[in-house]
Amino acid sequence: MSKKAGFNKSEQNQTNQRRDPEIQLGVPIWHHPYGSKMRIQEFSPENQILVISSSAAKVTIRKASSVYQDAKDWFVDWEVVYYKPYQEWVQGRSSFSDDDLMEAFGLYKESPEIFVGDQLIKQFGATAGDYGKYIRWKKFLNIPCPGTGHDGDPNVSIYLHEKIQNAVLRLLA
Repeated sequence: MSKKAGFNKSEQNQTNQRRDPEIQLGVPIWHHPYGSKMRIQEFSPENQILVISSSAAKVTIRKASSVYQDAKDWFVDWEVVYYKPYQEWVQGRSSFSDDDLMEAFGLYKESPEIFVGDQLIKQFGATAGDYGKYIRWKKFLNIPCPGTGHDGDPNVSIYLHEKIQNAVLRLLA
């Protein structure tokens, strides 16, 4: 079965029970509190790139065709630096469609009727999620996965300020 399986409304009620995550210090337990320190570092709609960063983490969203001519959609590259003097870090890349970006960054007025990451949402508590890409509850986003909410997690937490959401919308325009 595809991880992007669609459900009709009656199936949705039976299979996609969205729930709130456990909250600690005002954020989901899987979201690092420093996610609120993430800011736009670079934004160029004409070059189709958005970089969101802090002193220890970075997310770069760019049109995939800017990296590989035949690629479609968007690349979302993420990096977490653990210890700069020894160059200890973790990084990764996921491919996002326009819809993935809209859902991940909370840009739909109502979530579409295509649900992904059903078990992810049930297990960790979220508004939306997709395996290996993101998990989001309200304005708390983790890329590419939930974590412990502590230093050392292999993911980036972002609090979705209005400026970040507007930049993603402009990038997709």
